[in-house]
Amino acid sequence: MAGNLVSEETELLERATDWLRSVLPPTWKVEIADRVVATPGGTVQIDGVINVTTPQGLGSFLVETRRSLTPKDAEQMFSGMARRYRQLNPYTSATLVVAPWLSSRTREVLSAEGINYIDLTGNARIEVASPGLFLSYQGADRDPQPAPRGKARVRGPKSGRLIRFLCDVTPPYSVSEIALATRLTPGYVSRLLDSLDGEALIERTKRGQVFSTDVPGLLRRWTESYNVFKTNRPQSFVARQGPAKLMQRFADDGDIAVTGSFAAVRLAPVAAPALLVAYVRDVETTATAFGLLPADRGANVVLLRPFDEVVWERTMTADGICCVSPSQAAADCLTGNGRMPSEGEALVTWMVENQAEWRTPSVKDVTPVEERRDGS
Repeated sequence: MAGNLVSEETELLERATDWLRSVLPPTWKVEIADRVVATPGGTVQIDGVINVTTPQGLGSFLVETRRSLTPKDAEQMFSGMARRYRQLNPYTSATLVVAPWLSSRTREVLSAEGINYIDLTGNARIEVASPGLFLSYQGADRDPQPAPRGKARVRGPKSGRLIRFLCDVTPPYSVSEIALATRLTPGYVSRLLDSLDGEALIERTKRGQVFSTDVPGLLRRWTESYNVFKTNRPQSFVARQGPAKLMQRFADDGDIAVTGSFAAVRLAPVAAPALLVAYVRDVETTATAFGLLPADRGANVVLLRPFDEVVWERTMTADGICCVSPSQAAADCLTGNGRMPSEGEALVTWMVENQAEWRTPSVKDVTPVEERRDGS
């Protein structure tokens, strides 16, 4: 078994070296050096060293090879790794992770830690000051050899409902509290929390209680499988009076919740929105009531049949107009068209900087599901 591990480490190191040779100028020399590194306290053996010789001088990468690496592994194992490697060799600051495949979230964590990486599908990011070198390549988004799934996936209405809760409600909370608030089974909640924990999107105590959530990360993870105009059922219309005036007419209508650009700019203005998007209980009834004309082209209104009842959760009302929760508006904008993604990014920034203005303070402030159903 130990021999197999050494063989895999060697193969990863050699393939990473070959990849570097293929993308760097042919006059640059790329070679594997001795794995034994001299330190003030003696010699230390590491996974590998790659030397790159350029006209400007010599640069070395101290390599960490991994057969697999989750975002949580990256966060826990490589936090401070650059500092540790600098202590091993004060003349180099370049550290490099090599793995068969790294997920987008893992790559994000590594970049935040200042760690360079290469995976064998072609994902790579290398940034060093000496010799001056910057490389960024896009490889596979999906693992070409995925492990058997044992955890819940971030896909479908149930995962959207749970992520909305994690974004909207300030921790801490337990599995049972989440299950009650979201109308999901404790088993499903526990499995999906395992997945999100493994991606370093939430933090939990040893007993499983959630005590920290990465709201921007959760939203971006959700939008990998969610799309406002595909996950929901949209119908396009023309409002002859224009979308802004139509929205004013939506005031005090409990069957309509505005989302997208018109919801986002109320909190994080970017530019005057042109497309009014709203969730409705009944598309035909709403369209008839407000005199909307069906349109295949030139639409300025889109009415959505929601993918899940969660769109009506934790809405915000101003001047009688009901808008979806900022987290729902952000997800809808990030996956929309035109200016919507940039409006979504602006909204996410506002959400991070103004959490007290939109997040429910604690799980105790969430209306129990029985009361919501009774309307009391």
